[in-house]
Amino acid sequence: MKKQVFVFLILFSGTFYGCNQAATSSGTVRIDKDFYPIGNFIRSQLIALDSMPLAVIKYTTVHQVTDTSVVDKQDFKDVAALFMTPDIGSPELISHYDETSFIDATLGMMTLTYNAKDRDAVVRKADVLLKQDNTGVSTIYIEKLLPGTDSTVVQKLLWTANQNCQVTHIIQKKGQPEKIILERYVWDDRTLY
Repeated sequence: MKKQVFVFLILFSGTFYGCNQAATSSGTVRIDKDFYPIGNFIRSQLIALDSMPLAVIKYTTVHQVTDTSVVDKQDFKDVAALFMTPDIGSPELISHYDETSFIDATLGMMTLTYNAKDRDAVVRKADVLLKQDNTGVSTIYIEKLLPGTDSTVVQKLLWTANQNCQVTHIIQKKGQPEKIILERYVWDDRTLY
């Protein structure tokens, strides 16, 4: 218990330490804060995946029909890039998001939530669930809004550490019913269910 409280205090104080304001030479106020490095985490997952003799299996479901295929690890990096771009922690975007944190002692999880302040932001929301005992990532959830000229696409992205990820595309074209495409990529299913 003491270890958990200690880890919490370090993380919690780090959050406040990373959120301060500094005046620039021009007199404008700059906000200095650090978000959880989602891109770095995904890159570390890709490195680990490359080092293992595991295949990436893709399950694509459209209209309750599922198709299965094997995805080359190099091609899977394009899928992983969806989780890393745009980078809400970049200097250009960080001020456009609010960060909140919540600890659920019952589940032993800490949640970091990032919500867009701008209604036109591509990344609308991101949640990072960390294990309270070792601050390791459990899951990352990201919602994106991709408006087009004749349609709107909502992407819901879910990354489960060391196991799988899922990309749900919700496509809404004017005057047509909503189309949902679910793509699930699994490389280690030993601890599922």
